[in-house]
Amino acid sequence: MSSFAAQILQPGGGILLIPFIRSVIMCLLLTTLTGFLIGVARVHMAVLSFLGGGLLFSISFFMTEYDKALDSAKAKARTGEGSSSGSAVTASGERAKTD
Repeated sequence: MSSFAAQILQPGGGILLIPFIRSVIMCLLLTTLTGFLIGVARVHMAVLSFLGGGLLFSISFFMTEYDKALDSAKAKARTGEGSSSGSAVTASGERAKTD
């Protein structure tokens, strides 16, 4: 368990929490949609459902762009294009000094 906590606390470790964040937002969306269908504060639940859907969309968009950037960085590291400053991208997406 301590290794998972150490991974989260490292720079860029918040990416590991994305699946948890998605599931929490899906629960929020399910709850607000259920409240809307039952008739509890219909306007408020409709707005909260719209915002929850927007959050899910934005997280999906972020992960797509993050994966593209990571793949691009890995491709540059393989071909040697991005290592002109003496650094290369590691598998975790961090820069490491190369000699």
